[in-house]
Amino acid sequence: LDPKRAQNFNRTTVGNYFNMRKEVDDRYNKIPPEHNWNMDEKGNQMGGGRKGDGTKYIFWIEDKEQYRMHSDNLELVTILECVNAAGTAMPPFLVLSDGPVADHGDIEGIGG
Repeated sequence: LDPKRAQNFNRTTVGNYFNMRKEVDDRYNKIPPEHNWNMDEKGNQMGGGRKGDGTKYIFWIEDKEQYRMHSDNLELVTILECVNAAGTAMPPFLVLSDGPVADHGDIEGIGG
């Protein structure tokens, strides 16, 4: 946890947040759960960088070549995910340095 986030994760700050949320909810006559969304983001490197990820690979003992190819691509990708209070989730959204990834929702096995 980032130290700045940890510093602000305390009873007073969290209490103030929920008090403000209640004020907004009261002002707009109870916002329905399906209109109450939460978003999170996660940054990753495409190729994983130079550090190992701890993944173990099993090879047959008689295999002559026991290598696994990997990319050294250090390009960053951001993954966005959104879920509402009713439990509905949007498909993850990927953002690369070139901009958002094209919609692949119609591709079997990728899209919803």
